[in-house]
Amino acid sequence: MKRFLYLLVIISFSACNNAAKTDETVVIDSSSAKIKTDSSAKYIHSFTDTALETKITNALMKLPFVMKSSKYIDSLSNHRHGIAFMMDEPQENETDISVQAGYNGGERFETYYRFFVNPKTMEIQVYDPVEDKKLSIKEYLKTQR
Repeated sequence: MKRFLYLLVIISFSACNNAAKTDETVVIDSSSAKIKTDSSAKYIHSFTDTALETKITNALMKLPFVMKSSKYIDSLSNHRHGIAFMMDEPQENETDISVQAGYNGGERFETYYRFFVNPKTMEIQVYDPVEDKKLSIKEYLKTQR
């Protein structure tokens, strides 16, 4: 039994090898030096017709649910900014201008609403992602009750 204990102690000590190897090179992770930060300030969302952009923004800000969301975002951001809009030029086969409205945070843009605005008639439609269709303002308000 003593031999077994001595053997166990010797194996334990030989398993613990704390000798420092000085000839080993330390590999540094090179990808950590190339970390790039991403922010919403780096993205440029431009709309060529600024007068039309202002007209659309003013029309959307008159909608009661947009005003309510703007007040919510204002309180959420410690009164620094309200609701933000991102507009896209219409595609070749489309006439409506796509507008996303939401919170423009430091990390991402959170879309609250997606609108489609006809630039000639200023008719506003709200996209309903559940039904996958465009609704008029009246139809959209009926779905919110």
